[in-house]
Amino acid sequence: MENNEFDIVLIGAGVIGLSLAFRLKRVNKQLKIAVLGDPMNSLMASRAAAGMLAPFGECEHADRFFGFCRQSLEKYPGFIEELASMTDVPVFFSMQGSLMPSSFYGDCWEDRKRFLKQENISHEVWDPATVREKVPHLSANCGEVLWVGEGQVNNRQLHDALIAAANVLGITVLEKNVTGFLRDGSVIECAVTDSGIIKGKKFVLASGSWSQQLGKILDVSLPIKPIKGQMCRVQVEDGLLEYTVHGLLTYIAPWRGGHGFVIGSTMEDRGFDNSVEDEVIEGLIDRASAILPCLKEAPLIESWTGLRPAAEDLMPVMGKSVRYENLYYSTGHFRNGILQTPNQADYLTDIILETMQDEIAAFSPSRYQL
Repeated sequence: MENNEFDIVLIGAGVIGLSLAFRLKRVNKQLKIAVLGDPMNSLMASRAAAGMLAPFGECEHADRFFGFCRQSLEKYPGFIEELASMTDVPVFFSMQGSLMPSSFYGDCWEDRKRFLKQENISHEVWDPATVREKVPHLSANCGEVLWVGEGQVNNRQLHDALIAAANVLGITVLEKNVTGFLRDGSVIECAVTDSGIIKGKKFVLASGSWSQQLGKILDVSLPIKPIKGQMCRVQVEDGLLEYTVHGLLTYIAPWRGGHGFVIGSTMEDRGFDNSVEDEVIEGLIDRASAILPCLKEAPLIESWTGLRPAAEDLMPVMGKSVRYENLYYSTGHFRNGILQTPNQADYLTDIILETMQDEIAAFSPSRYQL
């Protein structure tokens, strides 16, 4: 392979790796950047999500992780606008908000309302009469409903747009598996792919659930494992629901443009098992139908499995390696990889280019001696 030496080599071709390459190149257009990765792996995370940008539905504490996710949501409108200015790839993006039915939150309902108010999060409490007026297709059993100022993006379109932007910016994207590394002591010199070696000055491991396997090649014990999520998409007419919905062990995400509604998702610790089970999908549809009854008879378009990369402490692993002089990590984003995309790109760019002023200890690879 000719001209295969780069300033920065990112290993992982999902939205995390591509958005980081995008931001690095936008900050310094002189950088020579390569993104490596088997595109099939991105189908198991970046393209398998529902695209919900929802930091407020489950957070119970206003810690640094919550703050990071909230900041990323705030960055999304500008991030999407920046992408749109560079490519013709349409990306559905909405800040219409999310709905949380009280009947699916049980005893923690008052705590949820208290948290939203305490943290000055944009929200409204709709009584059943208001719910019937604003979202008449919602089940009457939902009771009181919270509207929360959150967002949604079509993550598959986002991934497509990032690939297109990479081409515009002159970023080299190689659909190649990384199978090894060449090292000189604590310096990584090359990534070995199934079609040759790629030399780099700096390397970023952004391979989601596959990061652990690559870590083993580097003799580091990266505590990342895949958490399986089965989900599906059903055909529902546009305009029936303008919001995403959080429910008991389920969510509903309308993908506009005739793409139907996404329903998800399970949480299964079953390794790299990517099987889809009919009875599980039926269960998801049943739970979602308790919120939006019309889903019960909606035609099934597709069903699939995603693999979320979860670290041992469920925090992302982002920052500079303490074992290798020129290695960085951006992985372990678990259920919030799409949400964290713009902020992690800014955060890692500052770390890699050595302009970071305030690293987040809870995210640092040093906590695992990586």
